[in-house]
Amino acid sequence: MWTELTPDTLLTRLTTEEHDALSYVSTNLPAVLADIAAEIAAEWRGGIARQVTLSKRRLALPDELLIHILADYRYRAFTRLPGMSSLLDTNRVEEWRRANTVRDNLGKVQIEPPEADDLPEVPASGSPLPAISVPVHLLD
Repeated sequence: MWTELTPDTLLTRLTTEEHDALSYVSTNLPAVLADIAAEIAAEWRGGIARQVTLSKRRLALPDELLIHILADYRYRAFTRLPGMSSLLDTNRVEEWRRANTVRDNLGKVQIEPPEADDLPEVPASGSPLPAISVPVHLLD
């Protein structure tokens, strides 16, 4: 399965302390988190595209990498938003470092392609193939 990386994806995977801190940080929090999600999705999808066809949804990422992608998302959100970096304890920083290692070595990770209905449509060439005719005397 492939899951879209959205602010809600991040928010459902935070501790209560992290969630509470985020709610006080910015009045424009959903937009800031959406921008960070788009940045992260584009970066990870760039590496994933070397292995499998991507989902047609531009924020969709493979579930088998989601734990690492969310560690990257959390780290970038906490370092970008004022007052949040104090929540990056040694465990959170180590999770982010592991995520970077995984991202840098995506060629070594088995990634399942998206479901068939989530694949982009392959456009038709628009031009019919040339007709091939065989002269009758060659058929004998």
